[in-house]
Amino acid sequence: MNVKKTELFVTKMGVYILFILTFIGIISVFDIAFNWNMFPDIIELAGGVFIGICFVLVLSSFLVSTMLNISRIANSIEEMSEKKKKTNLE
Repeated sequence: MNVKKTELFVTKMGVYILFILTFIGIISVFDIAFNWNMFPDIIELAGGVFIGICFVLVLSSFLVSTMLNISRIANSIEEMSEKKKKTNLE
């Protein structure tokens, strides 16, 4: 598994979904603040479900990205310690 490609994909997906959530949030704030009632109740309910799903996806992508970065940091520290051991032996 290529960790860098997976991390890049997950991070991009999370950012794009976050942009979508921001746009929907702005529209929702204006809809509530000005009482426009732009959407029927069933569409607002479906939008709420969609926002919930998007939130879960953003949270999951954040956690996956964090776990992959921690793994990369651990591998880098291990490589640095091996290099230091080799220089100390010489």
